[in-house]
Amino acid sequence: MLSRHFAGLLTLTLSLLLSLGGPKAASAAEANADASADPVEKVQKLNRYAMQLFDDHNFALAEKTLLEALGILEKHNLASAPASLGTHGNLAVLYSAGTKNPGKAVAEFKKAIAIKPDLKMSKQRATPETEANLARARAEMGGAPAPAPAPVPRPTLVKAAAPEPKRPDASGGLKCPDGGEIQAGDDVTLKCLSSGIRASSVTLYYKPNGSDDFRVLPMSQGDSSGGVVTWTATIPGSDTSAKWLPMYFEARNDAGATVASSGRADSPNVITVKGADTGEAGPRPAGEGDEEGEEEEEGEEIDDNNPLARLENERRRQNQGSRGNWTFAFGLGSGLGYATGSRTEAFGNQGVQFKSGIAPAYLGHAVLELGYFIGRNTAMTLTGRHQWIQGSKYGAATGAHSGLLRFLFFTEPEGKVRWYYAISAGGGEGFRLRVNATTIDNNTGVANGTVHDTAQGGPFVVSPLGGGMTYRLTRRWHWTVDTQVLIGIPKYSVVMDLTTGLRWMH
Repeated sequence: MLSRHFAGLLTLTLSLLLSLGGPKAASAAEANADASADPVEKVQKLNRYAMQLFDDHNFALAEKTLLEALGILEKHNLASAPASLGTHGNLAVLYSAGTKNPGKAVAEFKKAIAIKPDLKMSKQRATPETEANLARARAEMGGAPAPAPAPVPRPTLVKAAAPEPKRPDASGGLKCPDGGEIQAGDDVTLKCLSSGIRASSVTLYYKPNGSDDFRVLPMSQGDSSGGVVTWTATIPGSDTSAKWLPMYFEARNDAGATVASSGRADSPNVITVKGADTGEAGPRPAGEGDEEGEEEEEGEEIDDNNPLARLENERRRQNQGSRGNWTFAFGLGSGLGYATGSRTEAFGNQGVQFKSGIAPAYLGHAVLELGYFIGRNTAMTLTGRHQWIQGSKYGAATGAHSGLLRFLFFTEPEGKVRWYYAISAGGGEGFRLRVNATTIDNNTGVANGTVHDTAQGGPFVVSPLGGGMTYRLTRRWHWTVDTQVLIGIPKYSVVMDLTTGLRWMH
């Protein structure tokens, strides 16, 4: 009879874990749906996933994933965007150090150099193969990086200037700076040239000092020669202290309609700022930064001018749970169990009896957990389980408190969702289940009523079956759902806990 009840409880537990698997697919689908709405975000995720596959030596799937990212960039006309730079760079690394195809590696490096002539390898990805293929790509493209554009005349108060845009061809349009470098704290004068369009105004949009919002700056109309109109604007040095200066330009006609543009809000042109404060979490080119803009991991040297290094650093940071990190969690829950025996705890020596069977943990429990990652995806935690039983009378137990040593085995992140399996063991008071016990008349031996009492499992407990999932709310905070089956020893009873709360991950 006991084994049949335990088998039923185990089946119930496995069913619950399988039911938790349902949201996994839904969450992944939602993440893909969200990513599809923003091509740059989807390319970022594909790059992170591809480099995880690369680290696991799954080169074929890594290549397929990166080619999918390139397809998205081409479809949305983002072939020259910073996200494209990172994707070509990762393909070059894959072909150099993974599949050992130098011809393809050189071709991808050429595409990356065309976007950023001074491209350098990150320390994490620099190998003799990648360095050799990068040098070969430079040599075949003419050796040194492309010469800097001619400087633009500057007003007396301007301390630095962005590259001058190329003169528009006969097809007309709006030509504005799409990159360049300045010194932190310097004023920067930007010049646009328009032709073949009826533009009555040109507006510059830029993000000052790492702001999340674009600032609006009207451009001044200057000379007109040969049908080409010059527009200029100066960004003050007080707005150029972040590492990156994203910007885009829009030309409008008399009716206020946009007739031409250079860059977009979701794919801006970017100027690199030399000497920026490294503590300033400024914006980064699309495809190279995380949404939180948090600090880089301690002990890691990242070249801020190297997009391959930045993308690699972002991949590691998104894959939270690396060795040496801490985690803390707290939550509330309750449980349902199977109580064994015949005599209750408080009134058993007074002839109070109960029948083995399903029993609740009643009001619930609180869980506090402090953990440390001993491996990339493995954490060891100390967990306190504090149970309360409400409404106990006449000396019946009001709860149970135990400490557990748990081991959590995490999967790789799937979008914002991450799953884990857990085993644990510990002790204290174990756990208690609420039972309805029958009172017996000592004179007649006849049952004459019922009382609420408890049956204990423990004081030692083990859990061979547990697990759950975390859902990333921010970079460090996650919502978590956890379940585990606790078995009491030597007082044998079983309880299945379901807990939800928040987890902080370093």
